[in-house]
Amino acid sequence: MQKQALALTALALLAACTTNRFEADVTRFHMTPPGLRGSIYLEPIDKAAAGTLEFQNHASVVGTELAEHGFTPAEAREGAEYIGVLAYGQTVREGVGGGSPVTIGIGGGTFGKNVGVGLGTSFGVGEKKSRATAINMLALKIERASDKSVVWEGRAVAEAGSSSRYGPLSAAMPALADALLRDFPGTSGQTVTYKSQ
Repeated sequence: MQKQALALTALALLAACTTNRFEADVTRFHMTPPGLRGSIYLEPIDKAAAGTLEFQNHASVVGTELAEHGFTPAEAREGAEYIGVLAYGQTVREGVGGGSPVTIGIGGGTFGKNVGVGLGTSFGVGEKKSRATAINMLALKIERASDKSVVWEGRAVAEAGSSSRYGPLSAAMPALADALLRDFPGTSGQTVTYKSQ
């Protein structure tokens, strides 16, 4: 009886690990030498979201990650050395099963010339089995406050699971922020897949 209980516990732990597996495709573009540091004020790309609890929670998570890379989150725009513009969202797309469901492009050819942080996705072709897939996205653009020049931009995109079992974006935000800023500033123009440990 005790052996059966241990076996069931092991299976439950294995299932939990599988369910909580996280994988994100991260692309970054920059003209940033290592050692970029300074005070940074975070604001949403959608100005109307600035005072919302959702944005404040997401900004807090991203700010914590930025602090680990030498940035100091600023409480006001005035006096901050950098402005960080955040874009985030969760969409449900009809896709085709099999293979990696998402590929992304950030438009590196126009970096520094009003590059946007919008989400672009396409779905891979595998089995001919249609399924709805939830996609989470977090993007950050860092501008110099003095001249509004873009010094760094990145985007993390992760499959959240099938539409019947995906969680809220807020639950995925810590993992997305960690992936987006891991190895900061990262290799410019390269897409890297980060997996949870």
